[in-house]
Amino acid sequence: MRYNYLPVFLLSFLLQNQSVAQNFRVQIGAFEAPVPASYFTERGQETYVETVDQLGMHRYFAGSYATRIEAEAVLTEMVAKGFPFAAIVDVEEQRILRGVGCPYFRNGILFLQEPQQETTVRNLYFEFGLSKLSPESIAELNSVAAKLQQNGFLRLKILGYTDGVGDPQANVELAASRARESRNYLINKGIRADRMFISVFGEADPVLPNGEEVGNGKIVDLPENRKWNRRVVLVLVDEKVK
Repeated sequence: MRYNYLPVFLLSFLLQNQSVAQNFRVQIGAFEAPVPASYFTERGQETYVETVDQLGMHRYFAGSYATRIEAEAVLTEMVAKGFPFAAIVDVEEQRILRGVGCPYFRNGILFLQEPQQETTVRNLYFEFGLSKLSPESIAELNSVAAKLQQNGFLRLKILGYTDGVGDPQANVELAASRARESRNYLINKGIRADRMFISVFGEADPVLPNGEEVGNGKIVDLPENRKWNRRVVLVLVDEKVK
């Protein structure tokens, strides 16, 4: 059976406000247009939750879970069923990242990363369609490498994103390439791979709108906004802090 269609804000409320915290979701896939139920049932997935985000992306979730171990087991099941772009969404991580660490607009003014977050959340930005690290990104990575070398309890989350231009699945692959390029640079600096964890979001969760609707369904491209969405977010996490 299919769960009822839910707006994204209601899904977020339901998944985050339960007697036992459900900190992780498993997203089966995200698409620009609705996907027929047969796409799931033919692969043996009878139940799922469908949402539509603020950009009109249709997102499909297998469920929400209290621990990453539970979510990883479901993720493995989804991939085995034929959903290659399934992903784990860390609810708390997304809550934090929506609040800090990225540029955002308010009352027509662009605000950059808050200074007090500078030591824990860093952003690397990329040219359109590329995963090559810029000199500015290399400087940020060198700073992060130094912090990881100084503190053995630190772990690094590497989150890959793109703007909204192009095929969504291709954008997932590009975001993964950007995240891997960042991780590989740090490995070459002497950071162990098991201290770094990659999550890939593609064009999901843009910090600024990629385009603006001007009426009659017409979308005007906003390249100055899109450049902020072509990013890798680096989040330093201290294992001693629970």
